[in-house]
Amino acid sequence: MSCGFIYAVRYLESKKVYPYRKMIGEGGTVLFNFDWDSLLYRIIAFVIAFSIHEWAHAFVAYKLGDNTAKNEGRLTLNPISHVEPIGMLMILFGPFGWARPVPVNMFHFRGNRRLGMVLVAIAGPLTNLILAFLFLQAGWYLATTNIMNAWPAWAATLVSNTITWSFAINVALFVFNLLPVAPLDGSKIFRYILPRRFDHFFERMEPYGMFVLLLLIFIPGLGSIVLYQPYEWVQNALFSLIR
Repeated sequence: MSCGFIYAVRYLESKKVYPYRKMIGEGGTVLFNFDWDSLLYRIIAFVIAFSIHEWAHAFVAYKLGDNTAKNEGRLTLNPISHVEPIGMLMILFGPFGWARPVPVNMFHFRGNRRLGMVLVAIAGPLTNLILAFLFLQAGWYLATTNIMNAWPAWAATLVSNTITWSFAINVALFVFNLLPVAPLDGSKIFRYILPRRFDHFFERMEPYGMFVLLLLIFIPGLGSIVLYQPYEWVQNALFSLIR
């Protein structure tokens, strides 16, 4: 994810979408580092992204007949129900983080249960993609209409920086969560799309999922291939929609 943030922000700056940006240094990104300048914007962006992502899982599961998440108070946009404090601190100041996973019981689904799990799993990343587009559209509108020129400097800075971080974070979460590695949503999508005979393979690989994710995060070359290229494709596709 971190590689994508550098290019996303530089692209935005080159297009003069956000004139108040100073999010990164020449040598790297502050996405997963202790950076006070961007802390407020990243907190807002992650809280929005996490809350709507997890709500989407709960909402689709509920619509399919599973009340588990609803009964546990997760069918809400209230960040308190979704944000996990340690996970939030880790993603702000460490190499990775997480939100509270939504409980789902596929045996309560109506109709095809495996298809139901695919729909529930993909709902979160798809919501992040939609959010990324909406934030990009909002930023483009604010920049091209010069509406922020009449705002106080602090308000323009807060809004533009929050929009920029929200766009980048939601694209990153979309790409990252689609990786077919447990416990990410992508692992559930691939498991339940494939025939049942592959279930045993996913069950055997599940305990090693966190090790694979750590390798992706801490080995720059590997992460660049697996994460950066898809991030760039998604980012460019979104930009093409508003040109």
